[in-house]
Amino acid sequence: MCTVVVSLDPDAAWPVVLLGLRDEQPGRPWDPPGAWWPELGEHVQGLRDREAGGAWLATSSAPPRLAVVLNRREQPEPPEGGFTTRGALPLQAVVEGAPPRGPHTSRTYNLVTADAHGVLHASWDGRGAAAAPLAPGVHVVTHGAVDDDRVPRVARWAPRFRAAPRPSGPPPAPGEGEGSWRGWLDVLRESALLPVTDEAAIVRADAVGGAVLRSLSVSLVALSPTAVAHVHVRLDPDRSVAHALADRSLGGARP
Repeated sequence: MCTVVVSLDPDAAWPVVLLGLRDEQPGRPWDPPGAWWPELGEHVQGLRDREAGGAWLATSSAPPRLAVVLNRREQPEPPEGGFTTRGALPLQAVVEGAPPRGPHTSRTYNLVTADAHGVLHASWDGRGAAAAPLAPGVHVVTHGAVDDDRVPRVARWAPRFRAAPRPSGPPPAPGEGEGSWRGWLDVLRESALLPVTDEAAIVRADAVGGAVLRSLSVSLVALSPTAVAHVHVRLDPDRSVAHALADRSLGGARP
């Protein structure tokens, strides 16, 4: 299940910074960040799921917004006509600037949305929907409540992300090192030393509903009142997270 670390500092030049680990079936095809939805305009970009057509993470540059969706574990009965894709939710959120309104016809989800004014967490657990702003500080979202210490990776790593230096601006371009993101990326590298099956692992593999989901990419996103920046690092099972991050810092990683 995916992991998102998000920090809100209303007084910072870049009030919102986010690190996201995307978990998906390795055989499911997807595309790196791009303007894959021409009907929404060039200012809307995201990681596109080729199978369902939606996005795991989406951004808008006009106005600057971001949204990322995470699966929850609840398994409600499908609605009449079947489930709709959760990938539509981030796109809707960055276009409309608001969490989804009912009726909820997708599988259960957590949705983190942000603009320069703040961060909102919205959820659908199959029984009811909720939405609430996040307080300033660093938060970790997985498959349940925000900052849920009953989730081993939250209990172990949330304090480490909070103690690390907060990224102060957009992630550097390929070949330009890690800049102010080094503190958070050091925590990610340390966490990646755990086996992918460890309950406390952030870079992980989970068996869900007969399928195995693996951490396939890392997204680094920064948002200011005038801009949004998204850097994406693809992960391969045969290469370590440290190597993937180092390749990108040196300008040699795939998009």
